[in-house]
Amino acid sequence: MATGFSRSESALNGPTPVERSNSKDCYFLWVDGVGAFQLFTSGEVTLGGPTRDKDPADLVLLANLSRRHATFIRSEEGYVLEAHAACKVADRPVEGRTHLNNNYRLELGSGVRLRFRIPSVLSATAVIEFISDHRPTRSIDGVILMDETCLLGPTADNHVVCPDWGQTVLLYKKADGFWCKSQSPVSIDGKIMPESGGPVKPGSYVSGNDFGFRLEACV
Repeated sequence: MATGFSRSESALNGPTPVERSNSKDCYFLWVDGVGAFQLFTSGEVTLGGPTRDKDPADLVLLANLSRRHATFIRSEEGYVLEAHAACKVADRPVEGRTHLNNNYRLELGSGVRLRFRIPSVLSATAVIEFISDHRPTRSIDGVILMDETCLLGPTADNHVVCPDWGQTVLLYKKADGFWCKSQSPVSIDGKIMPESGGPVKPGSYVSGNDFGFRLEACV
């Protein structure tokens, strides 16, 4: 069992975490039968521990971490991790910025273990998976650092792997927000979309013959 704050220990012994509420770049993706994922569209995402401060990290874990322990940064050259406190990347201690490769294991502080992945060669979107038991105050199964697209489907090269789905569904960004399409019919809030897809607003429910998910803004 990994060390760190449990939910009850945090409530009794530690500060009450302040959760980020910037809905412009932070969303929750609730996938039927699969799980919940926090999705960020910003090119920089900070990660840290619980704090009473009004300016917490973007992603707050219930763990003994600094308020802003590290920052994930996406650029045209790829991803880097900027360490503001003790971090290891691929089992090596790092200071400052270091490049992240697919499937790198990360350790923050003493015991917070994560895996960084870029599942698809066709997308710059990355996924952060939890290896240790540390989670945010709102339980999620993973974190998506979304560039232009997010793939949901049955194979390992999807950002959200949905074993029982018969096809891949593409969630992507346009100037007016999120859109979604698939090779099979897609319904958004009960309305069947054309093959070109349709807009997905925060709160929308997207469904098909064998899939369903809801996108919500972080509040």
